[in-house]
Amino acid sequence: YVVAGGFYGLGGVFISAQTGSGDPLVGNPLLLSIFAAVVVGGTRLGGGRGGPIGSIFGAYILMIVVNILLVLNVSAYYSTIAEGLILLLAVLAGSISRGSTLAHQIRGAWTRFGAWRAGTLPSQIGGGDRRLAMTDVARPESRTQAMPSLWSRHGETLRFALPAYAALVLVIIVTQVWLGNAILNWTYWNSIVVLSSFLAILALGQGTVILTGGLDLSVPWTIGFCGILLAGMVQGSDAALVYALPVVLLVAVGIGLVNGLGIVWLGLSPIVVTLATNGMLQGAALIYSGGTPAGFSSPLLRWFMTAKVLGITPVVYFMVVFVIFSVIFLSRTSFGRRVYGIGNGLRVAQLSGIAVGRTLVGVYVLSAVCAALVGILLTGFSGQASLGMGDDYLLPSIAVVVVGGALITGGRGHYLGMLGGVLLLTALQTLLAGTTLPYATRAIIYGVVVLGAVIALRDRRELS
Repeated sequence: YVVAGGFYGLGGVFISAQTGSGDPLVGNPLLLSIFAAVVVGGTRLGGGRGGPIGSIFGAYILMIVVNILLVLNVSAYYSTIAEGLILLLAVLAGSISRGSTLAHQIRGAWTRFGAWRAGTLPSQIGGGDRRLAMTDVARPESRTQAMPSLWSRHGETLRFALPAYAALVLVIIVTQVWLGNAILNWTYWNSIVVLSSFLAILALGQGTVILTGGLDLSVPWTIGFCGILLAGMVQGSDAALVYALPVVLLVAVGIGLVNGLGIVWLGLSPIVVTLATNGMLQGAALIYSGGTPAGFSSPLLRWFMTAKVLGITPVVYFMVVFVIFSVIFLSRTSFGRRVYGIGNGLRVAQLSGIAVGRTLVGVYVLSAVCAALVGILLTGFSGQASLGMGDDYLLPSIAVVVVGGALITGGRGHYLGMLGGVLLLTALQTLLAGTTLPYATRAIIYGVVVLGAVIALRDRRELS
C-alpha cells in the first residue's frame, strides 16, 4: 500500500525493513525482497496501481525462484543477486512503452548512427568555430557597484546551515556539563573528527545525489564489499596496498556506472536501481568471502586511522584537505553548478544545455567512490572487514545531509551545512554513549533529534 500510494521514497517499507533485525543478513534481504515482491506483483512505482493480492503473488514468485536455486544446488548467497535482477527486469518490463526513456534512447542511438553513416554529425562537419558570436557589452566606467554583503550573497545557505552548528554548540555544552572534560580537551575533539570522517565522506557522495533529487541506497554494501575486497587482497601487507587501493576504487567506479547508466539509459527509478545494486553487492560479498571475510588491514592503513602525529590522528589532516576539496568541488566548479541545476528542475536543465545524463552518471560514480573510501577507512580503523559493516551508515548518510539544511527533493544545500550535520550527529552519539541510558532510549532520543531537525528545516513551500 505504501508503494501503491506513491510514497516509496523514505517510507515505512525501507526504514522498518532495514532496522527490523539485528542481523545484517536478515534485514537487508528482507528490504530487497519486500520491494521486489511488490513490484513483481504489478504495483506501479509512483502509485495509482497495485494492491496486496498482486504483492502476495509476487512474494510466491520470488520464493519459487529461490527454491529452484536451492534444488539446483546453487548457493543461497546468490539469492540476493537473483532478487536484484528480478526487481530490475520487472520494473523495466513494466515501464517499456513507445514513450519510455529506453525507447527514446534506442531511437536516439539509431538516429545518431544514421547521421554518422551519412557524415552529418556535428563532429564530422568542418567549417571551424560554429559557436554563436556574442556581442561585447561595454561597461560604464563611471558606474561603480558596491560589493554585495556576505548575507545577501549566501543568506539562504547560511539560514539552513547555521542551525546544525548552533545545535552542535548546544550538544557540546551539555556534554561538558554532563560528562565534563570536553570543550578544552583536545582528545575529545580529535575523536569527534575521526569518528565524523566516515559520514563526512559519505555526505559528499550521498549529498551530491540528493542535490540532484535522487537517492543512493547501494551505500551499505558498497562499503561492505569494498572493505571485504580490500582486506582480502591486502592480507595485512603494506606492499599490497599499491595495487589493492586502485583496484577497489575502480570497482567502485564500476558500481557507480551501473547505477548511473541504469537510471539514465534505462529510465529506472534511482531507488529501484540502487536497491537492486545493494542486494547484488551483498551476494557478491558473500560469494567472495564465503560467508566469512578473511584478511586484515595493512599496518600503514591501521596507522593512518589510529596513530598520532603531533598529537593528531593522520586521518584528521586528510579530512581538512577533503573538506576544502568538497566545498570547492560543489560550489566553485561547473560540475557542481550542473548538479544544482538538475536538482532545481530536470527539464529546465535539459533545455539549458546541461549534459544531464553525463552529470547524473558522474554523481552516482562519485557516491560509489566515496562509499568505497569509507569501506577502506573502516577496514583500517577496525583492523579487518566484516559482513554488514556498512549497514549502520545508510540512514545517517541521508540524515546528515537533511539536518545540514539540504532539501531532500534536491536543488538546495551546501557541503558546509552537511558537515555541520555530521558533527552534530557524531557529537550527539558520543554524548549518548557516555550516559547510562539504555540503548533503546538512546536510539529514541537520536531519532527524535533527527526528526525535529528535519521538521524545523522543512521548506515552507512544501507546506503550501
